[in-house]
Amino acid sequence: MNCCCWGESDCADFGLTVKDQCFPLLYKKDTIYEISFQNGNLVIVLRNGKAITFEEQESLAQQRHKAKVVAVKDETIYTAVSGESHVLFLTRAGKVYEFMRFPKKSKTVCPRLIPNLQAAPIIQIACGRHHSLALSQDGKLFSWGSNTFGQLGITKETASLSSPHHLVSLEGIPLAQISAGGAHSVAVSLSGTVFTWGRNNAGQLGLGSTEDECSPNIVKSLESKKTIFVSCGEEHTAILTKDGMVFTFGAGGYGQLGHNSSRNELKPRLVAELLGVQVSQIACGWYHTIAYVCTTGNLYMFGCGLQGQLGNRKRCNQLVPLTTKKYIRFCKVPNLIKRIHAGGNQSMIIYSEVENCSISEGQFANSTGKRIAILNDTTVQKWITSPCDKKKNKRKREIDITFSSASCLNGSFLETSNDQHFKTSPVELGVDMSAVNRFIGKVKQCPYILNQVKKSVKKMLESLTDSPICAEALRVYLIVPELLRLLNEEYDISLLTDLLSNAILQLKKDKRKMFVSLLIAFPTSYFMMFVNLYQRVSKQCFEKTVDECSENNVNQLKMTLQILQILYQANLDAGLKIQEHNFYVPEVAFIFQVMCRSIILGNRNTLLKYLDLLLSLKVFPCIFDTGGKVQMFLTDRTAITSKMMIEGMDNSLPVRRENILQDAFHFLRRSSPNNFQAPLQVSFSREQGIDQGGLSQEFFTLVTKELCAPEANIFKHYEDSRLIWFHEDGYRTGDEYHLAGEICGLALYNRCVADFHFPLALYKKLLNIRPALEDMHELSPTEGRCLQGLLDEEYDEVIDGMMLDFTKLNTNDGSVAELIPDGEATPVTRHNRKQYVDAYVDYVFNSSVKKNFEDFANGFKKGCSADMWTIFVPVELMAVIHGNTAYDWEQLEKNVKYRGYDVSSEVIKNFWTVFHDLSEEMKKRFLAFLTGSDRIPVGGMEKFTFTICYKEHLDPDLHPDFFYPSANTCTHILSLPCYSSIEALRIRLQHALQFFEEFGLA
Repeated sequence: MNCCCWGESDCADFGLTVKDQCFPLLYKKDTIYEISFQNGNLVIVLRNGKAITFEEQESLAQQRHKAKVVAVKDETIYTAVSGESHVLFLTRAGKVYEFMRFPKKSKTVCPRLIPNLQAAPIIQIACGRHHSLALSQDGKLFSWGSNTFGQLGITKETASLSSPHHLVSLEGIPLAQISAGGAHSVAVSLSGTVFTWGRNNAGQLGLGSTEDECSPNIVKSLESKKTIFVSCGEEHTAILTKDGMVFTFGAGGYGQLGHNSSRNELKPRLVAELLGVQVSQIACGWYHTIAYVCTTGNLYMFGCGLQGQLGNRKRCNQLVPLTTKKYIRFCKVPNLIKRIHAGGNQSMIIYSEVENCSISEGQFANSTGKRIAILNDTTVQKWITSPCDKKKNKRKREIDITFSSASCLNGSFLETSNDQHFKTSPVELGVDMSAVNRFIGKVKQCPYILNQVKKSVKKMLESLTDSPICAEALRVYLIVPELLRLLNEEYDISLLTDLLSNAILQLKKDKRKMFVSLLIAFPTSYFMMFVNLYQRVSKQCFEKTVDECSENNVNQLKMTLQILQILYQANLDAGLKIQEHNFYVPEVAFIFQVMCRSIILGNRNTLLKYLDLLLSLKVFPCIFDTGGKVQMFLTDRTAITSKMMIEGMDNSLPVRRENILQDAFHFLRRSSPNNFQAPLQVSFSREQGIDQGGLSQEFFTLVTKELCAPEANIFKHYEDSRLIWFHEDGYRTGDEYHLAGEICGLALYNRCVADFHFPLALYKKLLNIRPALEDMHELSPTEGRCLQGLLDEEYDEVIDGMMLDFTKLNTNDGSVAELIPDGEATPVTRHNRKQYVDAYVDYVFNSSVKKNFEDFANGFKKGCSADMWTIFVPVELMAVIHGNTAYDWEQLEKNVKYRGYDVSSEVIKNFWTVFHDLSEEMKKRFLAFLTGSDRIPVGGMEKFTFTICYKEHLDPDLHPDFFYPSANTCTHILSLPCYSSIEALRIRLQHALQFFEEFGLA
């Protein structure tokens, strides 16, 4: 290997004498491995691990440069970098030595060992003028020195640091390379993300501004550009991509940016003159830049040339890249140059006189030093095949460094096919999960490796930061769950899952949102695996908590359920990536069972403890199926009503059938919210009966029928859907909407069905979910089809022919409402039609009925004192209030119980024959006759039961055929006389169903 250098130094002490110092100077030393030049001081690292410094002398009578040997005891120097007044040496053992200035008298240089860098070997170092950077094998970045401009990545309040500081803001980022300019710092990740911080007076940070930055910032305009290398000058920065393109930014006063201009660039700009030549190496001096194309052997140089550093025998600046091939004889053959360097006003290359046409990955970019400890097939195979006794400690260290570091794990398992990992973003992770699976397959039969991986992952999870800077640092959150498949012990899985849960929950809100976006972007199978993991651990937590309701067990349970709820919400936002039942945790029923046992045993303390736990789980609705949510609601409601009954609170409602709506409104207007917390007790004027639920059900059936009747004109009716909605604000000025909301809330609170004929949109709004176009399809199918047709229309002329603008005609008074400011003057076009549809839907469901809905919602919340209703999703809340219309009459027959009869009784056989012969409408009337409502409570026919009992008669002289069937709506008991024939049963049953509302047979 040989060295060639040119620029401000005449290199007289390098063993060369030349007539023109602008001409390239050759330094024939075959053992040269690395060189560094800054501020007149040259450091050469030889292949044998020794280093030589060439110090610029003060006296011009002496040789300009004097060679000195660097003495580092028992260490082999790997590389060196120079600042203005200090030099760093990196040994092959990963230790960093530094001396601040060249000793003037001694023939040897004795640098000091940098403290606080011993936890893991250092693999890369970089120097600015007065600051230093070091990257460790486990991915940690350290900085020290001057911090005048924030170049250490910490606040300027700290002027300097004498010892290395861990840059926590880049924790978890798998860094590929670090570089330092005059007073700015740059780091590049393995996936090409560029981070810059420090001085920014000329835009050298590439952020589009000239403000200094005290912490790393992502250069957004370089995202997805596949950056693999960076080099820094005094006030400019150059970027090399995998495709061989060069971007520069910062100071351009000498032409060092290569844009045929001396203008500064605040954002990265492609060097157009180098486009198409596929640059393989770049290097920046203080004010000049070098680019090398290994396939042709061409060296391109641009920028300041006043000291001859451009190698073109001229002392002038160069604004565009020009090749120096005609001046450098060994550039005629490709692949001879191995390294290019630019330091201060000097240019250097290391070259070989033997051609090597093969271009390895390492040769493609500049030598960046060693890489952080990431997994690859070779390393894993070495762990597996190496004998257990030999090199055991070394293998243990390697495993620990890799798996205890988030940076290393985040840099492993990258999706390299089609350079996919370079596309990492908040919705694209760039991880090859099949590579994770291959790793699992290889090591799952190696207990020693598994045990060490488990210990190291535990350590890593405990050290995760709460604010990772970008998506690359979040990969570990999705890799770890897959690694948990390696473990067999439930304790280990639970422990590590708890640590992962804690790390996820500690993430700041925006970072957690990014994590969820990445998770949703993964294949459905992986998302399902993630959910199953937490569902499995949740089941274990419930079992532990039921056995011992300790604070630790409860906290662990809630932490696990919180993650499951986050996954559930993400699944909803993604449009149900997997079905909701995958989130159910049936083991929650264990708590209900414990509470039941406590009631039976009279253990009040245990009952209250588990009741508090159960009610606290309402913030995790995903774990309950619909039946579980209903049970939760009823438990909450029972706890409230029990307290009110103890306090003697009364909630009696006397009504007249002929004036039921007016009586209901009068009752609601004079009642306080506290009254509503007690069970409703309905009594009908001039009728006997104690309300055990049946009278209340009948009340809600009748009052909602009148409330929603067209004659009442309280709600707007849509004929094509037979649904109702609110009139526009101002159409009614009374309190009817508030009272209607109270009735709806009271029905829910008192476990009664109330068919309001509302669309699903109402229950979405109650649960703070915004209605969409699909809700317009339900409420007004005609309008929904028209709006959908507008969105689907392909031809502009058809849309223009519709002559639509951003207005809507109000059907109440014929007025025209503008959907947006100046909507009447804004025509609907192909480009704004989505805005029009959204505005139209928003007007119908939100803006036009804002006050009326708010009145209804406030009334609803007053009527339903138990806020557990928020546990339901809209479709469930609608089903609980409206009831179920999925009639299965055969299932109804299967569920019935008998008292005084049995299934083989003749009258029972006749009853079911008559019943199944009834029309669908008459069967619904039978339900209303039996329960007070023609709708089935939530859960459907499978959950609904009633009893048919033998009806005894007070007068034994009267024949059973004389009597009608009767029903107890509170207990769902049908009293059926023992009719003599099927015809007698048919006549009496049909008559009862036809006139029961008039004669009170129910």
